[in-house]
Amino acid sequence: MPNENLITVQIEGTPEENQYVTLSAFISQLEAVKAALKQTERTITGEEEPSVYYRIVGLRYSSPATVVLEAVSLASRPHWKPKKKRSLSREDYSRPIVTRFFHSLKEIREKRQRPEKADLQLLQAYRNLTSALEKNVSRIKLTNSEEGVDIDRSFQAAIDEIIGPDELVEGSVSGTLEKLNLHNTTRFDIFPTAGPNQIACDFKPQLRSQVVKAVDKYVTVFGKLRYKRLEDFPYAIDAESIEVMPPENDLPTLFDIKGIAPDLTQGKGAMVFLEEIRDAET
Repeated sequence: MPNENLITVQIEGTPEENQYVTLSAFISQLEAVKAALKQTERTITGEEEPSVYYRIVGLRYSSPATVVLEAVSLASRPHWKPKKKRSLSREDYSRPIVTRFFHSLKEIREKRQRPEKADLQLLQAYRNLTSALEKNVSRIKLTNSEEGVDIDRSFQAAIDEIIGPDELVEGSVSGTLEKLNLHNTTRFDIFPTAGPNQIACDFKPQLRSQVVKAVDKYVTVFGKLRYKRLEDFPYAIDAESIEVMPPENDLPTLFDIKGIAPDLTQGKGAMVFLEEIRDAET
């Protein structure tokens, strides 16, 4: 009986490289596969913490370069304990992850439609499977025990069509600034208290010093919000300015503002005062 937890990754280089795959492209492609599998798992378990890992059980180079991965449940490790307690922590999700992964890829390529439960984060991870096509790779194929999917320009075009173009809106987002990346890029993520889990923020070099000082602080970022038609919330923002909000313990309490405007109601009772305001607005 075939092992249904196997994923075969085939990567072929370009004619300019005599079909050899460069090291950077090879690593980039495997990282993209790993990220896509992780996001697939998230849509199944509802958790960010992984319950499955992947081990290399086959490796050969005979054009194309081929790596065989096996999905293995972390629950099979006797001493493994999830960081976050959950009722299904010992359940084996390895086979459902591989099955949904390939089913979703085929839906995208053959039907050009959004897979069930696929959010923007997952679709972008699938889109990144094609990133190595621009790095000295001419062909990528993913195969399991039942089917294979070519990750090529056709797949790229199909998922671009599903995701759609950016819709830009001037606005702001607030959250904790984390995951600052200054290596060959200028990007950080903020984690809002409501809405999306995180929002990517691309900023101009002149904001660098402000961004560095704002790490791990609650901030409001102003700029052009980037939306996709699939989501109600922005997934990114082109930051034009950033404001660090004061710590919660520095904000005034109700006791602090007591008596700050003693003549606000002009001697009238609170209910009468509020009713007059409502009447004036109508």
